[in-house]
Amino acid sequence: MPLPILQTSNDLTPSDLVRLFHRTELHWVRHVGEEAQLDAGTAFTNPLLSNVPNANGMLDATLPEGVAPEAAVEEVEAHFAALGVRCRRWVFNPAAPAARTQPLVEHLLSRGHRADPLDILHLAGRPAGAVRETPGLTIIPARASYRHTRALADEAFARRNDPQFAEAEMLHLDDPHWDALLALRNGTAVAQAGVLAVGEIGRIDQVYVSEPFRRQGIGKTMMGRALEICARSLFKHVMLCVSPTNREAIALYEPLGFRRIGQIMIYRQEP
Repeated sequence: MPLPILQTSNDLTPSDLVRLFHRTELHWVRHVGEEAQLDAGTAFTNPLLSNVPNANGMLDATLPEGVAPEAAVEEVEAHFAALGVRCRRWVFNPAAPAARTQPLVEHLLSRGHRADPLDILHLAGRPAGAVRETPGLTIIPARASYRHTRALADEAFARRNDPQFAEAEMLHLDDPHWDALLALRNGTAVAQAGVLAVGEIGRIDQVYVSEPFRRQGIGKTMMGRALEICARSLFKHVMLCVSPTNREAIALYEPLGFRRIGQIMIYRQEP
């Protein structure tokens, strides 16, 4: 179907856009963890989701002036330990100078943290070409069927063998800024996608197609519906993130006009 033209602005640099994407990450994790401001950044914790990195980690991290990396990490870990959880990920402030982030990065890597890059993709203007929908789908708001949405979340995180990850995904349904869609075929949940609204930014997330229904154009259908939400909302910036090794997802996004503008680097603590 033809999609409306998205309102856009071309006066921002890729670095500006990366900072905007970090703003959406802040909103995303606020819905799964309790926020506290520390000297080294913003901490999020949730003892009920103790294994979920999104719910237990640091955002906008920087090294405080005059503080050694070892002392900064010790303060952070003490805060998390007092709440009965571990700090499972660090995301650094993209606007901070390297002198305020690199010593912390090097210290975390020396302690066994793993660097996990995600490419940030941006859609400048109208999607490339018309999106033709796969027939036979019924697409409804995800909030309309908790059961079907939970079934997809359970499938998506089945390899982790930990229900906390699906429970964390379900918490976003309570966020009024999160507009999620669910695709059904003959009463079976087959796909989902959603858009997080953060000011003039639309972040597409949770794009997932059930494994038996892949390579049938369903993912593109869900992306088309997500882009319609973005167009109706008149977002100036539409973005998403993807692992650089996820070639199937990149092959879905790039033909629609999404282009890489930078990365968000996540430093994860190994189990």
